[in-house]
Amino acid sequence: MQSFDVVIIGFGPTGKLLARQLSDFGHSVAIVERWPAAYPLPRAIGYDHEIRRMFHALGLGPAVDAISRPMHHYVQYNADWKVLIEFDESRPSISGGRNGYLFNQPELERILERDLEGRPGVTPFLSHEALGVTDAPAGVEVRVAPFDTTARRPDLARTETLAARYVVGCDGANSLVRKAIGSEQIDHGFDAQWLVVDVLPHDLSNLPVPDAAQWCNPERPTTIVPSGVSNRRWEFMIKPGECADDFACAEMAWRLLSPWMKPGEGTLVRHAVYRFRSLLACGWRRGRLLIAGDAAHLMPPFMGQGMCSGLRDAWNLGWKLDRVLTGASPDRLLDDYEAERGPHVDSIIKLSMEMGKVVCVPDAEAAKARDDAFFSRQLPPPPVFPALAGGLVADVPAAGPLLPHDELEREGRSDRLDTLTGRSFSLLIETDALDELSARSRALIEALDIAVVPIGLRGYRDLDGRLGEFLAAHRIRAVIARPDFYAFGGVRSPGEIERLLRDLSERLAAGTSTRCHDEPAQVRT
Repeated sequence: MQSFDVVIIGFGPTGKLLARQLSDFGHSVAIVERWPAAYPLPRAIGYDHEIRRMFHALGLGPAVDAISRPMHHYVQYNADWKVLIEFDESRPSISGGRNGYLFNQPELERILERDLEGRPGVTPFLSHEALGVTDAPAGVEVRVAPFDTTARRPDLARTETLAARYVVGCDGANSLVRKAIGSEQIDHGFDAQWLVVDVLPHDLSNLPVPDAAQWCNPERPTTIVPSGVSNRRWEFMIKPGECADDFACAEMAWRLLSPWMKPGEGTLVRHAVYRFRSLLACGWRRGRLLIAGDAAHLMPPFMGQGMCSGLRDAWNLGWKLDRVLTGASPDRLLDDYEAERGPHVDSIIKLSMEMGKVVCVPDAEAAKARDDAFFSRQLPPPPVFPALAGGLVADVPAAGPLLPHDELEREGRSDRLDTLTGRSFSLLIETDALDELSARSRALIEALDIAVVPIGLRGYRDLDGRLGEFLAAHRIRAVIARPDFYAFGGVRSPGEIERLLRDLSERLAAGTSTRCHDEPAQVRT
């Protein structure tokens, strides 16, 4: 029986990102995947500035940038191509660069796979199916067997068992691990079928389409967006009463594409009917079993946050597993994973549903009422992207939001903030406040191995001003940043830093015990 620190079931982007982190932290990882390679056709097509920041922190930024297309304006039109709402995705984000990026998932999968090849501690079990998991006090056992891709079944005569301290199910909507945990699923009620069509046009410059748009036409609600540098995607709503099987053919795909392009003008890469759901698992952990990505949540695609949410799961879970595996924190720290990610992703599911309600209106009278509301501006302002509202965040100012990122310069040299902090806790502090730190605060900083980043005179110059603006907006002089870029909390005077550091130290040493929340808590400000 081979033994590992962690067995990851599922080798999509979420599983790959988690494996890379655990390898960097020095842990042994087995990856179990039914197929011999990643799915070769497009699925996810968008990621946001926070995810781009993860790629750059891992040293993958230039490679991912090369296959990505920065977003410009994302527009929702009515049936007459009048603008209902326009999102300026070209505006600078708090992480630097654009707010959103479009990509072709198979190209990203190749980058992530090449990055893992030969990394210490990573053992892939490709073309293997996980048959079952058994959690026991001493560890988890995972039964696997070679998977025959032609016959589409495992070879049960060659079953073997992998032992692990923890198992993470990144194994999709029909997750084996979620079933083993016994998680219930909250269904928020969104349920629609769409035909998704990916095309490689021969001449992008002559394609008569908007850059990125939702055509909110009750005759056939349609999404039109780039998918990477060269591809384009159309998504067509299958209206109530229509048979999904009638749409699952190339002829129907080209018929629906006909207003924009003909078969001789491009190559049909993929066409598939998808069922869009809004599901949240309640129970992301039981003992040594955990879930992430689509195993934990499903959402409509209208905000492009499905893959992003899975990668946030992995980014959050990676550093927590490292602390537990090394004994730096008790395994109760893993309960904070769902306490933090559950409400956050729940909010995003609901935001995606609200976006979908604008688009998925197949009734002409209802569509007219929607249009009139937009044109008269009788609508509430767009909601704010969620922060962390539970788990390992302090009850102090500026606790929970994603922190800004910046280029910092000192003595003629500039570095990314992530380069200076690594993947550890860090203290971003004004230089004059740093001078006033107590001896006890300095001892806690050393004991917690916190990276200190002084900002201001005699420290780092904030080249774009985002960090300085964050401190000023919250009226704080220092903030503790978590390894996943979120704020543990801020202080308004140097004298308060010792208490905040002690709070962090005690909570990391003791862990916490929290449960799934059906509704996100209010964010502290």
